Amino acid sequence: MGKTGSKVLRELSMDGVQPQQPAPAAAIEGLTKTKKMKVKWTQLGMVFFLLLSLVMTGCFLWQYQMPKLLPDEGMGGNAKSERMCPRFPEPLPLEHPIPTLKEALEKVDTLLRQSVNPTSLPSLSAIVIFNDTVLWTGNFGKRNRSDPLSAPPNEYTIYR
Repeated sequence: MGKTGSKVLRELSMDGVQPQQPAPAAAIEGLTKTKKMKVKWTQLGMVFFLLLSLVMTGCFLWQYQMPKLLPDEGMGGNAKSERMCPRFPEPLPLEHPIPTLKEALEKVDTLLRQSVNPTSLPSLSAIVIFNDTVLWTGNFGKRNRSDPLSAPPNEYTIYR
């Protein structure tokens, strides 16, 4: 009739019902299993979150319906002994960080007051800073030497 792969053999196989090639069973089984697993995990997740939300809602309602304690009952005798933080506390004077430095600054203050001269040095300003903190400021003399009623300089005074 003909050799394998010839036109005659191809035509013979086309006559009548064509045999379908069997699909691999493993591929179909694998597809259906993964679909089933996805559905199961999705359903399991939804059930878990539904149960979790029901439990949390139940706990909330249970706590909401519990009787509330009055402030006096909850604290007991401890409420009066505990001092609350005031909204606007009273300012307290701070101690000087170094007492010997305080004495030295007082000496510098007197020295600078004596060094102010109405003609040669009409005004003088000085600041002492320690650890990013202003420990002492001194403003001596007059801002304007031609005006006898001139105010003393301050931290905003600009010198020429």
